[in-house]
Amino acid sequence: MNRALAILGLLVTTAACDRARPLEQVEPSQLAIGARVEIRTDTVGLDQHARAATFALVDADNLGDRPATVTLGGVLVDADGHEVGRLRAETLWIPPRGRRTFALVDDADQPRPAAVAARIDVRGATRPRHEPPVAIEQGHVWKDGDRVVATAMVVNSSDRPCQAVVLAGFHDRDGAPMTRPFSVFPIGAGIERPARFVGPSGSTTGYIFVGKIRC
Repeated sequence: MNRALAILGLLVTTAACDRARPLEQVEPSQLAIGARVEIRTDTVGLDQHARAATFALVDADNLGDRPATVTLGGVLVDADGHEVGRLRAETLWIPPRGRRTFALVDDADQPRPAAVAARIDVRGATRPRHEPPVAIEQGHVWKDGDRVVATAMVVNSSDRPCQAVVLAGFHDRDGAPMTRPFSVFPIGAGIERPARFVGPSGSTTGYIFVGKIRC
């Protein structure tokens, strides 16, 4: 057999076995959901998909030494603790000892004026088999008046063009999440692009991270 074909066959077999192997579950003790859940009603989506909806901003921390893919969901509640809307689940990759800011949007894409809080739950948490092909490097944050600015390079390390949702999480001086803006980045194979996000008034910290990736 041709040596190149043999190697290709081995790679295909390995990939198939990798897909068939069950994902390793993350122990609940390795995750921490932020105590501060901020309820916002604002425009979500882009262009023709933009609409007003209520959403919950909440942080999740990966306390372990390995990356985790975490899915959060929940419900919106009123001042009496009654459910007034369900939140659409969101999945994010979280690096070891890292944090990600989730934005859980009302699953009917509706404003919920009565919502004052949310009950958040972990819908799933697994160990990813591979590192994501698009990553953030050279992150910087600096103060600009009464807000902060976050910049970074978005790097596609794969040999294929990708489209990545690049997001930023901004927090106030008490650590409460304030906003989570995003932009869609088409990025060629082996290419890096700069990203820049400006935080809201009163923001004191910020960071940039990658959400969904399609290659």
